[in-house]
Amino acid sequence: MLFILILIPLLTAFLIAVAPREQARLVATIGSFIALGATLVAALPANFDWSRPGAYHMTDTVALVPELGISLSVGVDSVAMLLIILTAFLGPLCVLGSFTAINEKLRTYYAWLLILQAAMVGVFAARDLIFFYICFEFTLLPMYILISLYGSTNRKKAATKFFLYTFTGSIIALAGLVYAAWWNTTLATTLFDGAGTWTFDIATLALAAQQMSLTQQGWVLFAMLLGFAVKVPLFPVHTWLPLAHTEAPTAGSVILAGVLLKLGTYAIYRFVLGFVPDAVIEYAPVIAVLAIIGIVYAGLICWVQRDVKKLVAYSS
Repeated sequence: MLFILILIPLLTAFLIAVAPREQARLVATIGSFIALGATLVAALPANFDWSRPGAYHMTDTVALVPELGISLSVGVDSVAMLLIILTAFLGPLCVLGSFTAINEKLRTYYAWLLILQAAMVGVFAARDLIFFYICFEFTLLPMYILISLYGSTNRKKAATKFFLYTFTGSIIALAGLVYAAWWNTTLATTLFDGAGTWTFDIATLALAAQQMSLTQQGWVLFAMLLGFAVKVPLFPVHTWLPLAHTEAPTAGSVILAGVLLKLGTYAIYRFVLGFVPDAVIEYAPVIAVLAIIGIVYAGLICWVQRDVKKLVAYSS
């Protein structure tokens, strides 16, 4: 079922690309509403047991390279399901809200908008680290294109700054994630006196990572938190956001505030809290201080802000 929720926007994007220009809006509208309908069906109690919020539902796995532990594995708990529902609701709103705002390169615009939706759903649905990271990184490309082609006067600068900041953050986070995957192979070798096998299953890696020493967890925490903080964004790695919000088309701003910024928060919830809980407890005061500074700093700027989009950016 979750693969269907990812494929519907992708198929819609393909149909938009091959459809006549004047049909782009219609195809995008139909596809986004079908995706919303399919998401609501998936959220029905018959498919998702809301009484077990921490359990994974609708799990499915497609093995790609079993020898290396690489697969497409999906499954959602209540947090992921709620974020997928949010993404599906914003899809039609962004499509309909672009009818009067976007009048050039319609097929390119709506196709990338739907591709972005598919990538965001993939982030929330992924249970495999590689699949998660591919979707997480791929969200950069559609958003870069939407800002650089359909944004305001300084759209090129905003798109480039957005891409460089978030891409750099993702690479730093990747270092922590790869170390967690490597540690799992080391742990397997130690425990079972055999060759440790690679796995990228998030639940398995979380259990292994929790066996690290506090020092190891601290380094992994630093890498993942710094990388994902750029996407949230947290103070002081937030400076790309106001410009991106201001220069992005309206639908792009909606996606930024509504879903894209939550990718970083979701990654912190899924990986930082799940992989290195002891380090989180140890360094919680430092994290709290940075969070408080960010709240006060952003609040003061919002207080005197006259630009609506910047107001939304800092309040996010």
